[in-house]
Amino acid sequence: MTRRRIPAEDRLWLELDRPENLMVVTSLMWTGEEVDPERFRTVVRERLVDRFPVLRQHPHLRGGLVRGGSWVDDAAFDLDRHVVVLPVPAPGDRGALQEFVGQQRAVALDPAHPMWRMHLLQGYQGGSALVTRFHHSIADGIRSTQVLLGMLDPVDGAPPGFTARVGRRRPVRTSRSPVATVLNTAVSGLKIVLWANPRTPLAGRPGRGKSVAWTAPVPLDALKEIAALTGTTVNDVCTALVSGAVARYLDRAPGHHRLAPDDDEIAWMVPVNLEPPGQLPPAELGNHFALVLVPLPQGPGSFPDRLASVHRRMLRIRESWEPALNFGLSRAIALAPAPIGTMASRILAAKAVGVLTDVPGPRSPMALAGSPVRGMVGWAPTSARQALTVTIFSYAGGVTVGFGADQEIVPDVDALVTAFDDELADVLA
Repeated sequence: MTRRRIPAEDRLWLELDRPENLMVVTSLMWTGEEVDPERFRTVVRERLVDRFPVLRQHPHLRGGLVRGGSWVDDAAFDLDRHVVVLPVPAPGDRGALQEFVGQQRAVALDPAHPMWRMHLLQGYQGGSALVTRFHHSIADGIRSTQVLLGMLDPVDGAPPGFTARVGRRRPVRTSRSPVATVLNTAVSGLKIVLWANPRTPLAGRPGRGKSVAWTAPVPLDALKEIAALTGTTVNDVCTALVSGAVARYLDRAPGHHRLAPDDDEIAWMVPVNLEPPGQLPPAELGNHFALVLVPLPQGPGSFPDRLASVHRRMLRIRESWEPALNFGLSRAIALAPAPIGTMASRILAAKAVGVLTDVPGPRSPMALAGSPVRGMVGWAPTSARQALTVTIFSYAGGVTVGFGADQEIVPDVDALVTAFDDELADVLA
C-alpha cells in the first residue's frame, strides 16, 4: 500500500473543515449536448485518476500537539463512488441547477475515501452540467482548475491557451526601487495586523445552508476596452465591478446604513498563485498559493474612482513580497501546535468578509468528452465566519462571475447578480 506524507500546507485545509464552512473547491461547467457517461468515465480515469495518484488516496491524520498525516491508497477505490450520473433536478432549469450546486456546497466529503466527487447531470438545457468538488487539501483553486481543464479538448484543434497568470513567485520588475518594494511589504504586513472590517449585513454567524448564483458571460473585449481606456488591467476592471456590485447590495439591504466616508472599505482574502505562468500541476498536486488581505472600496462613489483605487491596491501587492511572506505565514500556522495554529487561522480569517478570486480559463472553445462546453464558473471555500465567495472566471471570450453565499447571512444570493448586472449596465452606458 502506497503512503505519502501530507505536506503541512495541505494538511491545514483538512483541519480547517467546519460543518458551516467546508474546505472544498466547487466548480461547474455545462455543455450544449449531453455527455456520454461511459466516454466521460474513460476521460476521468485516463486523464485524472491515472495521472494524479492523490485522487486514489484518502487522508490519515495524526492528532496531538505535533500534527502530521499521510495520503494512503484507498483499497476499496471505486470510480462510481466519485463519478455520479443523474438527471438534472426538475424542472431542469438554471434555478434547479443553482439549488443543486448550493446544496452540494454543504455536503462534507468522506475522509475514508479520496475526497473528491463529480456529478454529471443529464438534460440541463439540452446538454449536461458537471458539478465537481475537490477538497482543498488535494489541490488549490488554480491547480484543481488545471486538472479539470485537462479533461477538455479544443473544439478547433488549437492549443487551449490556459495560463495561470494570477500572482508571481516574487515581486514584478518595475521602476520602483528596492526600498519602495520593502516599504510596500511592510505596509501590507501592518495592514494584516491592524485591519478590522466595519459592521455590515455580510457579518454574522454562518449556518450550514449554502447557495450559489452566476452572471451571464460579460464580453471580454468590452472589459479590455475599459482597461485600455483607464490604464488598468482586465482583472482590475472585474474586481472593481464586483466591488461596486457588493456596494449596491449593501446599500439595498434592509436596515443597512451607508458606510461612512472614512470607513468605506471591506477587506477580502484574494488568492495569489505562486507558480510560474503556464506551469502544469505536479503529479502530487497540493497547494502553492498565498492568501492576501485586500481592502476594497464598498461605500458610495463613482466607478472610475473605485477602479483607480483597486488598481493602486493590486499594483502595490504585485510590487511587494507579501504573497511569498503570507505563504510562509500559512506554513508556519500549519506547523504550529494545534491550539496555536487553530487560533491564528481564525484570527486571520475574521479579518476578511470572504474570498475573491480570478481564474483565467481557456481562450478558445473546448469540448468535454466530445460535447462543446458552453460555460464555466467556480467557487472557492470560505473559512471561519466568512459568508461570501466570489470567482471571476474567463472562458472563450466571456467572463462569468460566480457568487457563493451563506443562506443565514445572505438569504437572496440572486440579489448579488442583480447588483452586478446593474453596475455593469451603468459602466457600459
